[in-house]
Amino acid sequence: MKRRKHFILALLAVLLIPAVLFASGAGESKEESGDIILRFYFPIGTAGDLTNIMNSLCEQYNAEHEGVIVEPIFAGDYVQTMQRTLTSSKAGNPPDLALLTSADVWTAVDEGIILPLQPFIDAEGEGFLDRFFPGMLEDSKVAGEFYAIPFQKSTPIFYYNKDMFREAGLDPEVAPQNWEELEEYAAKLTTADRYGLEVPIDQWLMSIFIMQNGGEINNIEGTETYLDSPEAIEAMEYLLSLVQKGYMPAKRLFGDSSSDFVAGKTAMMYNSTGSLAFVRDSASFDWGVAFLPMGKERIVATGGGQFVISNGTSPARQQAAWDFAKWMTEPEQTAKWSIGSGFIAVSPEAFELPEMVEYTNALPQAIVARDQLQYAVGEPPKTHDARQVSQAMASMFESILAGQISPADGMADLQAQSERILAKYHD
Repeated sequence: MKRRKHFILALLAVLLIPAVLFASGAGESKEESGDIILRFYFPIGTAGDLTNIMNSLCEQYNAEHEGVIVEPIFAGDYVQTMQRTLTSSKAGNPPDLALLTSADVWTAVDEGIILPLQPFIDAEGEGFLDRFFPGMLEDSKVAGEFYAIPFQKSTPIFYYNKDMFREAGLDPEVAPQNWEELEEYAAKLTTADRYGLEVPIDQWLMSIFIMQNGGEINNIEGTETYLDSPEAIEAMEYLLSLVQKGYMPAKRLFGDSSSDFVAGKTAMMYNSTGSLAFVRDSASFDWGVAFLPMGKERIVATGGGQFVISNGTSPARQQAAWDFAKWMTEPEQTAKWSIGSGFIAVSPEAFELPEMVEYTNALPQAIVARDQLQYAVGEPPKTHDARQVSQAMASMFESILAGQISPADGMADLQAQSERILAKYHD
């Protein structure tokens, strides 16, 4: 028995030698080159071959810059990317940089795993932030301080079926401009086999309705929310009325609504700019996009990911990570990412490049998304433990629209939940 055990151990040792030598050789090759190897976690939150596009950008950077090799690591969706970033950082093996949502930037700051970026921004000199659309910068701040810079950005826009507009006697070139018209159009477009409107259940979209109605989601310090305000309750009453009248379903998600829209099951929808390419490639009818219909105000919230840099690495690695993030947000790179992904280019100058002009000529709806940025604010909620607050919001919005609780009682309950979540951040 002992001989057999020894034989098995010896055999395993022999089999493992090539793997060990290979791994050792690969490591020595990189170390001997003197290169800084940056580990970059990135998420994919929309359909498409985005991993190859990201890999291509990183390969281009590596070819153009000596001394640094960026290794892009697909880390799942946004939630999974944050979980992996946090776990790796707490284990002492952080990524050098990552793309995180606004909510997760707050969490990363609370967990102490990312750097404040103002020193890097200051070192670039006056005017560095002018490379970004102003409306995209709020998602990079925590309590007013920069901890990130924008890259993978989106907003909701309004999609509508022009053929259905014509059938209903509506002008196919004019989308509803406000909530009153939205309800009027939804009523005319609703039939026995389709909804007039779909609004995915999500804190992002529901918060926009609240802010358009004059409400606020939270204070700048991220320690308080105002989810039971009269403006918030009224916004939810408006949405519930559309469900009760049969103009829109009580619950659809972003992917559901996109599929329903191209299948002709809804005439209008709120959805992300990230769905532009899918609708373009899938719709068999004449369609258009427009700014979101306004309430008391015209407001749209940005979303998506921004670059953050780990504070658990050396200053040299942190500077290399900054240089890569800075390169990625230059017009040429953000244009390539926008064209391939459907996200909005974060640089105004990107839209002047020949390739972007060609892209927007072929897909003019992308210009609507850009122009709507003049009304943009940061993605809500902007609070500590924002992921928890977001989940509570989405869950309560679903319950309200399902008729399980009244808007007044539901928003009061939601406010109480958020106060419990944020209690530890009060003095």
